[in-house]
Amino acid sequence: MESIVKINQKLIKRKLLELAKTKRLLEAEKNKDRDVIVNALTPKLSTDILNLKTIKNDYGFSSRTIYRYRAKGLKFAKNSSKGFVYVTRGDLENFIKQNLYDR
Repeated sequence: MESIVKINQKLIKRKLLELAKTKRLLEAEKNKDRDVIVNALTPKLSTDILNLKTIKNDYGFSSRTIYRYRAKGLKFAKNSSKGFVYVTRGDLENFIKQNLYDR
């Protein structure tokens, strides 16, 4: 009788641990979905200043692609010779539209 009680306690403990793990995964997924919704709701203005990381996340372009676009005439701002590159969203989208078939 005691062995059956121990087995049932182990099963209950295992199920509780599984439920706790599932709850953590669901919370993480919920937070991820919330971040996606907040990101989608934020307005994207043509005057937004983008750095290379933001361009990679929003448009999927690598830094090499942006450097190639700069060489082709994309307007950009730079702090120093080794500084970060900043591009306004409007300039980037206009450049992409003008050079759509030039990739």
